[in-house]
Amino acid sequence: MGRRIMHSPELRLRLTQLGYDDKLSKAEFTEKVKRIYLEETGKKLHADVKVYTSKEARTSKQSGYDGLAIYLDAKENKKDELYIVSQGSTDIKDWDYNIKAMLAGRDIRQANSTNRFVLAAKHHFKLNNNENSTPVIGLSHSLAHNNNTTAHLMHNTFDKVYSVNGAQTNYYQLYFADRKFANDVRSYFSMSYDNPNTIYDIDPNQLRQFAENYYKDKAKNIHQIISKDDPLYVASAVRGFFTLGNVEMVDTNPNYPGLRSLVEDIPDEVIQDFQELAIQYTTASNQGGINGVMQEIFGVNMNIVNKIGDNSLKTYMTNQTEIDGMIRQLDKKVPGLLQQVKTITSNADLIFGRLEDAGYISNA
Repeated sequence: MGRRIMHSPELRLRLTQLGYDDKLSKAEFTEKVKRIYLEETGKKLHADVKVYTSKEARTSKQSGYDGLAIYLDAKENKKDELYIVSQGSTDIKDWDYNIKAMLAGRDIRQANSTNRFVLAAKHHFKLNNNENSTPVIGLSHSLAHNNNTTAHLMHNTFDKVYSVNGAQTNYYQLYFADRKFANDVRSYFSMSYDNPNTIYDIDPNQLRQFAENYYKDKAKNIHQIISKDDPLYVASAVRGFFTLGNVEMVDTNPNYPGLRSLVEDIPDEVIQDFQELAIQYTTASNQGGINGVMQEIFGVNMNIVNKIGDNSLKTYMTNQTEIDGMIRQLDKKVPGLLQQVKTITSNADLIFGRLEDAGYISNA
């Protein structure tokens, strides 16, 4: 394949950053793209620049995915390219998805929305039936790397994926979404088909190695730049995450050792307690929203709580059975929750002591 129009890391990084600027009109965005090309190459961009957004496509309202399609049509050189800039975490819906998708491994909606948006963009730009297939290149940062890469692994969405400081791919996510991968995992680890949750009991290192090998061919089209000091690089050391592709590591702050080794030293059972809470949150939230979360994790019935106003005695007298039931649920659920919290807090000395040793915080 010939030389890309956006052929350098600098061009791709600036295009990725530009994808977050929602205030630009399409005309302003087009001019920005041309200006970036001129500044980085010293040459004029001989290509028509066309823009299409996921909001126009209406493919991702429920999932919270946001993306931008940039179609470069260089007629003079008989070359065209479609760039998909997926946005990272920008609002509460994205952070809710982060918990459900990457900590619990139970949500895939934004990755599926990524694929649907690419299909919609190709249709919009009339690229579905062109004789020579137009290269589709994914650009991403943060959560968007997880979305682009997961879409690529499941649906062959992209020809290339380029990312900077991305949230890594998650094998629990893929297990619950990629049927072929799940079947091969069950076969290799002799898992029962009756209880999919036993996936969390498999040794995380063995599962990571299996996933890396399973997707190694598609990984050849994934390219990453990662700072050793980036928080997402730190987080990718925990169970669930695995890193694919050609990775260029950059030490952006040589005066500090980075936090990756600190996270690697945290016992896996601590991370597993976080994960179990995330799974509870995901299941309850999907079934009943925030009220479902309060009921499942704490045993609190918010419908009853909302009735308690100035006259709590009257509320108790008229809702005695429900309130007594809620108290029993609190008594049943809170001790287990506190035990999980205790497991996490009991490792505070390890976490904060290492932060102090590394010079990130002081004792005070």
